[in-house]
Amino acid sequence: MMKRVLTIGGWSVFTLGVLTLLFFINAGYDKLETTKPDISIEKPGGHNFVTEEKVLLLMNDLGYTFDKQTLGDIELKRIEEEVGTIPGVKSVQAYKFNNGKVKLDIVQQLPIARIFLHGGKMGCYMDSEGEIIPLSNDYVAKVPVFTGYIYEPYNDIPSLKTITENDSISRLHVLDEIYYLATAISANELMAAQIVQIYVNEKEEFELIPRVGNHRILLGGIDDLDNKFERLNTFYTSSSFDVKELNLYDTLNLKYKDQIVCSKRGY
Repeated sequence: MMKRVLTIGGWSVFTLGVLTLLFFINAGYDKLETTKPDISIEKPGGHNFVTEEKVLLLMNDLGYTFDKQTLGDIELKRIEEEVGTIPGVKSVQAYKFNNGKVKLDIVQQLPIARIFLHGGKMGCYMDSEGEIIPLSNDYVAKVPVFTGYIYEPYNDIPSLKTITENDSISRLHVLDEIYYLATAISANELMAAQIVQIYVNEKEEFELIPRVGNHRILLGGIDDLDNKFERLNTFYTSSSFDVKELNLYDTLNLKYKDQIVCSKRGY
């Protein structure tokens, strides 16, 4: 029994000693002067929503100048929360090191569509995971633009997850179909290069506006989308195809099964 008491007492003294040592180490750690932070930004697709200058300016506005400040003055959680509000930021991790350095690892969202709401209401971007990216005041991403009859009945544009998990919300939106179409365009090399704008008509059908050629591509709905894109790919890459002839067409209609109906422009 006495041996057990001595063992417990020994471990208690050891634990108290470690905690005391850690207290003094942390006290000295918090007094270390900071240097200019190291900011790493991962930019999928090469987009530039977030810059080091923008992050430094925001931290300066928060009072973090890193001039004659100590590590104890730096609130990592606050920095993560505030930097996370910059349009296009997907995640932020902030760290302190025992040489006085503060490091931020930032990952950007990957936009796949820019959406203009009907009636001139504020639009947004949609990223590769169906999340919304607010418009930026100083950066415009070169992604397909969706316009037309796209309504937003709420103040906040919902993410894809919110729409798909709620049938009543889903019925009010075409955003889930926009996401599906934008994802398919970005995954198709030819479509990604050729399609610059998508118009949503009154029937909530999609009309594609190409980069090359003065015509519209009547896609219809997103049903059988792989087959529709395959037909369009075949049309554009056919050995008998002459790019100069594209200006002769008014529309290319993909709404009919296993065919493309071409309508020539009337002069």
